[in-house]
Amino acid sequence: MADEEEGGAGGDSGDSTGSGGGKKKILIIIIALVIFLVVGIVLFLLLSGEEEEELPEEKQNVTEVAEPLVTPIFLPLESFIVNLKDGRRFLKTTIQLMLSEPAASAYLTIRLVEVKDIVLAELQELSVEDVKQSDARDALKQRLISAIGQIFPSKPEWEDPEPIRKVLFEEFVIQ
Repeated sequence: MADEEEGGAGGDSGDSTGSGGGKKKILIIIIALVIFLVVGIVLFLLLSGEEEEELPEEKQNVTEVAEPLVTPIFLPLESFIVNLKDGRRFLKTTIQLMLSEPAASAYLTIRLVEVKDIVLAELQELSVEDVKQSDARDALKQRLISAIGQIFPSKPEWEDPEPIRKVLFEEFVIQ
């Protein structure tokens, strides 16, 4: 009886160890596969999500470029050097305006000193953080378009009511 108990107990433990080891291996393989699949799905969603977000932005940029002017007019405003708000750094930038109307270009050329004054006033309001962020630069471009657009007459002699299409930075250096 003692032999049967020992044999039975030893047999059970031998079977459970043998089959338990096989079960453990299968369990580890299943867990590894599940983890691999989860990581793969997460990576797929992240990568496909970025592509979906970038494509509409690129299409919007292409639309902006596709609809513009057959013959744009560029009005150079020369270089500007201004102290930034912190007082220890300065900004050097060269700016051009892209216009849709030759008459608007002639109008601004006559008032070039006033345009430069408006640009200087806007640039002097910038801080180092404003200059480093691309979003802030885009906002600066929009502010410049709006501020310069205010010197146009209320009833212009040209067709396009907003002839300034873009503000272009040829040079943008912080020191």
